[in-house]
Amino acid sequence: MTTVDIPAQGTEDPWPTDEPLSEAGPFEQPSKPRVDVTNEAESFEALLRVMSSPDVPALYVRSGGLNWISSDDKGEPKIQRLNSDNLLSWFAEHVETYAMKPQGRGESRTWTESRQYPSGRTCSAILARERWRLPRLVGVATSPVLRPDGTLCQVPGFDPSTGLYLFPRLRNVPTVAAAPSESQVREARELLLRMTTDFPWVQESDRAQYFALALSPILRPYINCPTPMGLITATTMGSGKSYLTYLFTQLYGMGTLTWPRDASDELRKAITTKLTTTGAPVITFDNVDNGGTLKSPVLADLLTKDYWEDRLLGSNTHVGAPNDRLWLATGNNLRTGGDMARRVLWVRLDADCQHPDQRDGFAIGDFQVWVREHATEVLRALLTLVAGWVAAGAPRRNVRMGGYSEWTSAMAGLLDWAGIPGFMADRAETSIDLDEEAGEWHALLSAWYRIYGSTPKATKEVLMHTDVSDEVPLTNRNEKPVPRQFGQWLNARMGRYYGPYRLVRHPGPANGGALWSVSSLDDKQ
Repeated sequence: MTTVDIPAQGTEDPWPTDEPLSEAGPFEQPSKPRVDVTNEAESFEALLRVMSSPDVPALYVRSGGLNWISSDDKGEPKIQRLNSDNLLSWFAEHVETYAMKPQGRGESRTWTESRQYPSGRTCSAILARERWRLPRLVGVATSPVLRPDGTLCQVPGFDPSTGLYLFPRLRNVPTVAAAPSESQVREARELLLRMTTDFPWVQESDRAQYFALALSPILRPYINCPTPMGLITATTMGSGKSYLTYLFTQLYGMGTLTWPRDASDELRKAITTKLTTTGAPVITFDNVDNGGTLKSPVLADLLTKDYWEDRLLGSNTHVGAPNDRLWLATGNNLRTGGDMARRVLWVRLDADCQHPDQRDGFAIGDFQVWVREHATEVLRALLTLVAGWVAAGAPRRNVRMGGYSEWTSAMAGLLDWAGIPGFMADRAETSIDLDEEAGEWHALLSAWYRIYGSTPKATKEVLMHTDVSDEVPLTNRNEKPVPRQFGQWLNARMGRYYGPYRLVRHPGPANGGALWSVSSLDDKQ
């Protein structure tokens, strides 16, 4: 199969914006296959055979329907699900269909060809099929990716082994060797470290975690598990959050979403649209409210799923798509709530100055200008580290993070091998300091243990003690809970650790409620 002839970066882009991308060169004019549609039943099978022919632009099966790949006004890849009008347009553009029309009567009657399109009924019937002899499209990759067998997919076009269509954003990246030399690996690491040396990372773990996120689109087909959400937060505006996400835009392309306020249905529809119609491998909730708390059952559900299913916007049609994207959020002084704490990877910045946006004297000069000019080199450096790591046997370091453990262990091994230290070293600190619920309950249980030790107490007694009551979280109405509600909260958190503290339930007196105590890991030492 031939692949799309991709021009060097900076030349005119020949790819269309609203027509399916062809596997043929943009300037070739191959003859069209011909199909007689005089008999609708016979033409049905003939049209199906033509659709799977190498002589026409490829169509793909995805989410239970037919799709083509096109690009939007910005040149970003777009996956479009076909309706009957789309399919009719495709036939009109790429297949010469005709019908035999009679001329004259009796013995003098003759038959001549007349241009005729397939009927709308035929197109609808084709789309209603459950199976097609067409390639199954998993998704679109906008950069070279690592296949499950450890080889790099670097040739633009459809890759049968992964089901991905490589639609590179950067179109002149040199081919990376399967086993880079030590000097190539060293130069790649030095380029990446130099690029990020002037960011005000809180700890070296924040830089390591940023690199893990930057590597994720390349490694996603290789690591068969979901990816945690990256939260890029800073203490104040102008610290560099937008610069960090700008790199993703230049290397891979990035879709953006607005963080919804108490609108789960709106969020579900936005997620479904992004996963089923766009090819951007990175999707960002940009500039969440200052001090905002990311707490969403819908997003928490998404981040644990390999495959997402929902109804299409404005219809009752259910569709599904692999959850193969890297999800990010940016904002100042962000925190997590609910189940989100166990599903995120933090990248923190603290410029520790009055006007961080006025800082100057960076090693690479203006970050955005430098990235635009050196994006190809940066992507090649990331690919070099990946190829070198695989050639070294893809060593891993066991780092447990629930359903993300395969991803975290692979990333820890890759970054350790590449000489970029600190990955996940801050997890104990961020689990308390940056999670709203964990911080509140850690403060409560700390005060409770300080006052009562491990002595069991009734909820009413605990709420009456001022030093403990002051730390009790408020209800949705900003009120202190009553003893019954407080007891329900304790039941929901029984056995869970908040820092070194853990709630323990004890039988209460007859006709009375349960008693509660707080144990500490210090008791076990």
